[in-house]
Amino acid sequence: MKEKTNAGIQSTLTVIIKKIKGLLKTETGLVYITLGNVGASVLGGLLWFILAGLLSVDNYGVVNYYIALASIFFAVGLVGLDATMISFLAKGNKEIHYQATSLTFISALIIGSILAIYELSLGLLAATMVLFMMTLAEKLGRKMYKQYAMMLIGQRIAQMVLSIALYFPFGILGILIGYLIGYLIFSFKYILRAIPKFTLQFSEVKQKRNFALHSYSTNLVRNFTMYLDKLLIVPLFGYYLLGLYQLAFQFFMFLSIIPLSLYSYLLPEESSGQNRRTIKILGLLLSVAAAVAAFVTFPYIIERFFTNFVDSIPIVRIMSLALIPATVVSILNATLLGQGRSRTVFTAGIAYIISLIIGLIILGQILGSIGLAITLLTAQTIQATYLIIKRKNVIKA
Repeated sequence: MKEKTNAGIQSTLTVIIKKIKGLLKTETGLVYITLGNVGASVLGGLLWFILAGLLSVDNYGVVNYYIALASIFFAVGLVGLDATMISFLAKGNKEIHYQATSLTFISALIIGSILAIYELSLGLLAATMVLFMMTLAEKLGRKMYKQYAMMLIGQRIAQMVLSIALYFPFGILGILIGYLIGYLIFSFKYILRAIPKFTLQFSEVKQKRNFALHSYSTNLVRNFTMYLDKLLIVPLFGYYLLGLYQLAFQFFMFLSIIPLSLYSYLLPEESSGQNRRTIKILGLLLSVAAAVAAFVTFPYIIERFFTNFVDSIPIVRIMSLALIPATVVSILNATLLGQGRSRTVFTAGIAYIISLIIGLIILGQILGSIGLAITLLTAQTIQATYLIIKRKNVIKA
């Protein structure tokens, strides 16, 4: 009986491995996107892990607070046109390209100028982030997956090298300047090509305004879910607790290459009418395995390499489990946006933000750092549950 069971398990594993090999041969787009996201996430995580070894816990919190602030302004300046470009460029609408780019040029200038009043480097950083994201959106919309991967990895290498090099003479400001230049280098060609085509005619954008507005709301929600917690933690609990929380969050972001790759690949595919059911299932299974492995191994890594941050071990364990609902959210977001149902995605994001704010205030005050981690897990689960329910209701209808 035992031999039959083992044989059955081996047979199942063989089938799974063959399917994965087949997908790697046929779905080259997913391979490139995954390699790009994995490479970028590893390099980005490596940068922040190196900085964790260089900075005090408090200064680590300060730098992450500044990056979060720039990222919030970046989300406002993007105007939802990255997803709009991806979706409609993938459907063959080429007119949307320069109109969307021209509009984001204007919005980047506005948000950059506003944030520059507080800190010049942050204003420039937010503006270049907008332009870089539109560069990536063009690559995905045209399904230029190899170029997308190379650009992501190259940008992260530049950021890592420049931020570390400039930190020693300029301190925290040098890190911000390194971040800025990394974005600018890889969006420079896109800017030069787009400037001669700059236009104030936005007829295509106006026709897609409902989708753009919903995508804008979704982008705001997505970035708020990434960075709002940092902006709230500082006034409530201080830079030290943010430093502990953020190191754990960097480990979570490393795991997030799975949902990020799935979303980046599935959005243009779903927008062009392709249903990648097998990819979704394998991605979800991979996220479960990765979450369990991270729960066990990440605490050891912190104890071994980040002795100043040992208080973040309970946080990183709880955050690791949040990968599973985060993957569900990414899969369903790509599917729903591909179908033009951005309102549902937006509503789910709002549910996440409300849950996050309430949890940070209440659980953070009661349980401290552990409460912050539980809040992240709970908010991700609420968002995923809402999307699952709405998806089932549509299927039944």
